[in-house]
Amino acid sequence: MPRRLFQLMLPLCLCLCSGSALAACPDAPAGLRDIEANGYYSDAHYSIVDPVLKAKNEAAVKPFSDYLANVSANADRYIANGDSAAGQCALKWLDRWAVDGAMLGKVVSSQAQYERKWTLAGVALAYIKLRPLAEPSQRTHIDAWLPQLADASLAFFDDPRHKRNNHYYWVGLAVMATGVATGDTRYINAASKIYDSALNDIGEDGSLPQELNRAGRALAYHNYALAPLVMMAELSRLNHDDWYQRRHKRLQKLAQLVLSGIADPAWFVEKTGAQQEIPKGGILGWIAFYRQTAPELTAQSQELMVQAPFRYAQLGGNLSVLAEKHFFEQP
Repeated sequence: MPRRLFQLMLPLCLCLCSGSALAACPDAPAGLRDIEANGYYSDAHYSIVDPVLKAKNEAAVKPFSDYLANVSANADRYIANGDSAAGQCALKWLDRWAVDGAMLGKVVSSQAQYERKWTLAGVALAYIKLRPLAEPSQRTHIDAWLPQLADASLAFFDDPRHKRNNHYYWVGLAVMATGVATGDTRYINAASKIYDSALNDIGEDGSLPQELNRAGRALAYHNYALAPLVMMAELSRLNHDDWYQRRHKRLQKLAQLVLSGIADPAWFVEKTGAQQEIPKGGILGWIAFYRQTAPELTAQSQELMVQAPFRYAQLGGNLSVLAEKHFFEQP
């Protein structure tokens, strides 16, 4: 390239490169303090979705799901590829919502409470990946914000009117991740009690009575209840423990029932009198971990591994990568 042409183009190149760098991490949206959400099931078993109500709820919570998707994806890039710029971008977004006190305002409906704890689980799990990168000020802000969300999520289930079903287990994952991320053992202890409560709920046949009442979604909700429990057991390893062993590996009864049900839902059909929705995709990501812990279940889960990579932001993002890297087994 002629020297004169290069000199003329250099300012433009610098401008474009600078713009690309800035665009790589857009400013985080302002943290939303209030959560508006609505239920969307139309039957007593909470098994039939009203499409109008479902669409209304999805629109209401989209800012939270979009935010979490961005944070989780950038945290995954850091873990998978060592992309520190992506990790720092995720921290920038976490810091913004921490400073803004996101999700600490009006959270009135039960569905809004569920949204808060799902989002907390996802952001706390992302923060576990990112904390080594965090600046002192970011740690101060985020370490203060997550416990406030955890306290609010726990308080919801102090009310005896709220069923301690799969939603309670998801709170367990949210507060467990908060405890591991911040080093606050209060939340690990609270999660431990929830985990033990879940193990007590598992029948000898592996079923969960409250999830068995979900008619055509009974199998799907057994899987949905199992997923946060497996992730809690994984997180226990970062705390130098192994919750998989509790109650003589009681969790395995539930895992075996779910895997058998996915392969052949006849048992669930007989128990509920309804055809079953078969879980698939990211919510099956627990399998990537559990098959390493229980090799005897490998054959049962092998066919489902074709659905990998498993991605589910509320469970920790790209679960396939975390399992491959044995992330939760690190000292």
